[in-house]
Amino acid sequence: MSNRPQEWLADPEGRHQLRWWDGSQWTEHVSDNGQQGIDELADSVPPPPPGPVARRSGRATAALVLGIVGILVFPVVCSTLAIIFGALALRDMGPDPAVRGRSMAWWGLGLGIAGLLIGIGLIAYRFA
Repeated sequence: MSNRPQEWLADPEGRHQLRWWDGSQWTEHVSDNGQQGIDELADSVPPPPPGPVARRSGRATAALVLGIVGILVFPVVCSTLAIIFGALALRDMGPDPAVRGRSMAWWGLGLGIAGLLIGIGLIAYRFA
C-alpha cells in the first residue's frame, strides 16, 4: 500500500509516458503527449514509491496565532512574539517545498508588525 496521492506518474511498464495512479493502484488510464487513452495493465506491476510527506511549521502556526492575539488583546507582547516566530519559521523553512505554512508565517509577521505599531500608538496615547 502506498501513501502517494492520486496523480499521473511515469508508466511503470514503460509502454506510455504516463499512467494514472488512483491512490491505491495503477489504472488502465494512460497518456502520451497529452493524449489520454486506455491500456490494460499487467498484474505484476509494483506500486510507486511513497510521495513526499508535507509537514507544517509549528512556528508559522504560532506566529499567526500570536499575531491575531496581538492585534486583538495584548498588542506589544504577543505582537513581538509573532514577529520573532514568523521570522524564525521563514528562516527554518528556507526554500524547502515539503514544509507548509509559509503564508501563515508571513501573515503572522505582518500582523505582528501591525499589532506592535498599534501597541506603541496606544502607549503613546495613554501617556501623552
